[in-house]
Amino acid sequence: MQSRIIRQYYVLSAALSFCGLSFLSAVYVSFLMSHGLNLMQVNMVNAVFYLSLFLCEIPTGAFADLYGRKTAFVLSLITFALAKFVYASSDSIWWFMFAEVLAAIAFTFQNGAFQAWFVDSLKHHGYDESFTRLFSTSTCINQVCAGLGALTGSALYQIDTSLPWYAGAFLLGILSIVAYLIMREDYMTVTKVSVSRGLESMGAIARKSIRYATTERTVRFVLIITFVQVLAVQGFNMYWQPFFTERSMDPKHLGTVFCAMMVFLSLGTFIASRMRLAGREKTFIVMSQALVGVTVIGAALAPALMPALIFFLAHEIPRAFWLPLKDGYLHARIPSHERATIASFCSIAPHIGGAIGLLVSGAIAQAFGISAAWSVSGVVLIGGSIMAGRIARTHD
Repeated sequence: MQSRIIRQYYVLSAALSFCGLSFLSAVYVSFLMSHGLNLMQVNMVNAVFYLSLFLCEIPTGAFADLYGRKTAFVLSLITFALAKFVYASSDSIWWFMFAEVLAAIAFTFQNGAFQAWFVDSLKHHGYDESFTRLFSTSTCINQVCAGLGALTGSALYQIDTSLPWYAGAFLLGILSIVAYLIMREDYMTVTKVSVSRGLESMGAIARKSIRYATTERTVRFVLIITFVQVLAVQGFNMYWQPFFTERSMDPKHLGTVFCAMMVFLSLGTFIASRMRLAGREKTFIVMSQALVGVTVIGAALAPALMPALIFFLAHEIPRAFWLPLKDGYLHARIPSHERATIASFCSIAPHIGGAIGLLVSGAIAQAFGISAAWSVSGVVLIGGSIMAGRIARTHD
C-alpha cells in the first residue's frame, strides 16, 4: 500500500506540474505586457495573488483538516481551472486581478493539504523512513514535467496567446476527476457537520495550530527563512522573460530557457537528495539561499546575454535545495492531526513577503531597470539568510 500511495502522489503531483503553472511560466509576463501592462502593473497583478493567499491560507488549511485533504485538493484543481479560464477570457487588469484571486483560493486549498494527505497516508500504513528523500524525488520529477509543460505552453502561445490558459483549464478539470477517483483517506473519518459547527471547528483547529506554530522553534525558523526567500525571489520569477528579451533573445526561445531552468533545478534536487543532512538541515538551507543571491547578482551584472544566462541558470541549482529540505525538515517535526493547518500557517509570512517583494521589485525595475531590481533582491537574500541562520542558532 505504501508503494501505491507514493506512486499516486508522484503521478498527481507530476500531472499538476505539467498542466498547472508551467503552462504559463514562459509566457505569463509576456501575455500581461501584450495587454498593455507595464512592469509595475504586472507585479501588482501578481501581488493580488499573494495578498489573497494571505487572507485564505488558514481557513482553507483548517477546512482540509476538518473535511478531508482529498476534498480540499479536488476543490483546488477545479478552482484553478476556473481561474485559468477567466484569465484566458480577460483583457483588463481588473479581470486579471480577479483571476489571481481565484488562483490564490485554489493554491490555499492545495497548500498543506496535498502533502498532509501524502504524509499521513504513508504513516497510517507504517512508513517510518525519511520524507526528504520522497520529496526530493517528487520535486525532481515535477521539474522535468514543468519543463515539458513550459515548452507545450510556449508552443500553444505561438498559435494563440490564450491557448495555454484554455488548455491548462481543460487538463486541470480532467485531473480533478482522476484525483477524486484514486485518492483515499484511510487515516481519518470525515464526519458530516453543519456549516456553523464546521466553522466553529475550523476556528478551533486554526487557533490551536497558530499557538503551536508561534511557540515551536522549528516553525519559527521556517517562517523567517521562507519570508526572506519568497520576498527576494519575486524579481527573478517575474522578470526573466523581459530581462533576456532586452538582451536580444528571441521570444520563441523562452520556453527552451524555462526547460533549461527545470533541468538545473532537477540537478539541484538530485544533489540535495544525495546529501547527508541529519542535524544540519538549517545550515544547508541558509547556505543555499545565500548562494542563490550571489549567482543572481552575477546574472544582473553580466555584460552580455550568454554570461547572464549562465549565471541565471546556475542560481537554480542551490535554489532547488529549498523545497525538499524545507518540507522534509518541517513535516518530520509537526503533529499529524493539525498538519495541513500548520503547513498552511507556515505559508502566511511568505505570502506577505511575496506581496512586498513584488511591489518593491516592480517599483525598482520600473524606475531603474531589471538589473537593479535583481541586484537589490540578491543582496536581500544574502543578508536575510545570514540573519535567519543567526536567529536559528540563538534559539537552538
